[in-house]
Amino acid sequence: MVKASLLLRACLLVASSSASSFSKPNPNSKLHLQQVLVIHRHGDRSPITPLKDEDFWQTQLPQSHVLEGIAKGTTLIRPPEGNPIHGAHGRGPFGQLTMMGVLQMASLGERLREELTGTLFTEERPLHPNRIRIMSTDFHRTIQSVQALLTGLFEGAQLEGPAIEIDVRRTNSYLIPDPQPRQFPKQLVLESHLAKRPHLVEKEKELNELAHRVTDALQEHLGEGAMGVSFGIGEEKSQDTDDVNAKKKRKRPLAWAQLAEILICLHSRDLLPPTLSKQDVDEVNKHVAWRWFENLSHPVLAKSAMWKFANKLVEDMEQKVACVQKREEEGVEVEEECDVEEPVLCIYSAHDSTLIGLLCVLQLEQPETWPEYGSYLKAELIREDIDGDSESKAVQHWVRFSLNGQVLRSTWMRDDESNEAAEMVPLSKLSEMIHDEHDIYCERTGTKLFTW
Repeated sequence: MVKASLLLRACLLVASSSASSFSKPNPNSKLHLQQVLVIHRHGDRSPITPLKDEDFWQTQLPQSHVLEGIAKGTTLIRPPEGNPIHGAHGRGPFGQLTMMGVLQMASLGERLREELTGTLFTEERPLHPNRIRIMSTDFHRTIQSVQALLTGLFEGAQLEGPAIEIDVRRTNSYLIPDPQPRQFPKQLVLESHLAKRPHLVEKEKELNELAHRVTDALQEHLGEGAMGVSFGIGEEKSQDTDDVNAKKKRKRPLAWAQLAEILICLHSRDLLPPTLSKQDVDEVNKHVAWRWFENLSHPVLAKSAMWKFANKLVEDMEQKVACVQKREEEGVEVEEECDVEEPVLCIYSAHDSTLIGLLCVLQLEQPETWPEYGSYLKAELIREDIDGDSESKAVQHWVRFSLNGQVLRSTWMRDDESNEAAEMVPLSKLSEMIHDEHDIYCERTGTKLFTW
């Protein structure tokens, strides 16, 4: 697999050598959308942290006939050994997709259909289950989210032919930056190391009172097991830490990730405790976003947490390019065969942490706000053609990223003329960037501590 991947990259580099620029396509070229990858966050959910009013949160969930309806035409592909259960999975009515979330995701499916009709899907190559590939983390809320999305994408029509497969095999291990256990044993050590950086420690001290005040205000809402929930980059709870806190009789506030997710769920339903305000919600969310970006923007942690998924996205596009090139060389019907072998639309149903991790490892512009429920990152594979003596010839393959329809520039590559971050990057250069190596050294001794 590695040798094949290297061969693909070599072919891409050769093909790109005749392009006029590595920062943008030639204005005289023709651009053709070949493939789209969509990575979306699930829809609105109930809080992951257990709260006392279980009956209320149960009323927020879709009824069984709704879930049965959106599941029609799909089938799950799970590994025989099952997937590890993540701390953010939720239990009972908690951590589940709400009815509002179902409607959000169906709406996203409709939006994607509108965006892709006439470009990716045409009268000659219409939207069809054979041209789509789906993967999801093995959480009820992400699986149901992509099922709801498909109902919108296909306008609620009864799907013909074999069921659309939703692949959840081992996805909990690499579609999120904080799998439990981590992909690499040293990642938790690295997270702890980065969390001890002076500016992070100082920021935590500044906001310590806020964390305690919000936790105290939420005490009457918390259900059984709330303090034992553990998830998030740099926020994993260890038994050692809990033992130390117990010995010192120190009251520990909820983790920032928990505070943020509880406040969002309560605020959206006008259920905030009277002592908390919208300003408190915003301040907590702002700090959580800052923590995640501050940690995951470090290249060693970004690669440790998200390289496998980012590399898969690049390989998806490389395989599509190779398939089309092979079919063209063989002189067969290119589009139909390659759409089946390498689908034109790949959808990954995941989480907000997935989007944050990908923005960091791909070195894209950071959004102004935290990705809301139903947010989606889109990667477009664009083929640049020039007219030859008898037919068009591909000279370059470009990738353009966007979040919720807004183009995100790639901060690691600059436009030749404006020197601004590039709106499109060559697939070959993206592949090179993904494989760059990074190190962390001890400031005092110069010893290499971590490497990627």
